[in-house]
Amino acid sequence: MKFHSKSTFCPLAFLGLLLVTATAFPTSEVLREDFTDDANQNRPTHASSQKIEDQISYILKEILELRKELCGNDENCLNNEEAVSENKLNLPMMTLKDGCFQTGYNRDTCILKVTSGLLEFQIYLEYIHNTFQDNEKKNRIRDVQSNTKSLIQNLKQQVKNPDKIVFPSPTANATLLEKLQSQNNWQKTMTINIILRSLEDFLQFSLRALRKP
Repeated sequence: MKFHSKSTFCPLAFLGLLLVTATAFPTSEVLREDFTDDANQNRPTHASSQKIEDQISYILKEILELRKELCGNDENCLNNEEAVSENKLNLPMMTLKDGCFQTGYNRDTCILKVTSGLLEFQIYLEYIHNTFQDNEKKNRIRDVQSNTKSLIQNLKQQVKNPDKIVFPSPTANATLLEKLQSQNNWQKTMTINIILRSLEDFLQFSLRALRKP
């Protein structure tokens, strides 16, 4: 499965019509962390923050390696901003109100956004896993998915108001998955690359924000 040139990504309008009704290397060892019911578990510590940063860096590395394989190391494919900006998928993205940028930075609000956003990405990662036919690629994306779930659990320990975490609707997820799976092979290839690139961007923003003191 390869992408060839920047021009290949231009005709993306069909993705908007398709989804308008819908509101990574051989398997690596999954990073794991034991949790306790300590009364201070919701209070960020240097150790827990560093663990989260390490997890994000690990997932980013796995995503990049998977994207390199899918793109055949084609730089136009790897760095195609047009495809991401024009896509009509309702993928999570950072905005100023999320508190993750230098202007209006708020760590608590940002952690909440990162946690909710990664929960949204889970259905898209499941779609990629279901779409891949090659067992090696299936194992790699499963590794990304497993580590992302572990990251979400660690982030939840730092969310001050867990009730504000936004969990995706199972019904909406089922509808979205059905529509994504109805695409032809070319559309699926396009969609997979866009999802991975968007998740990569989301995690890079998250890492920079969470490194702030």
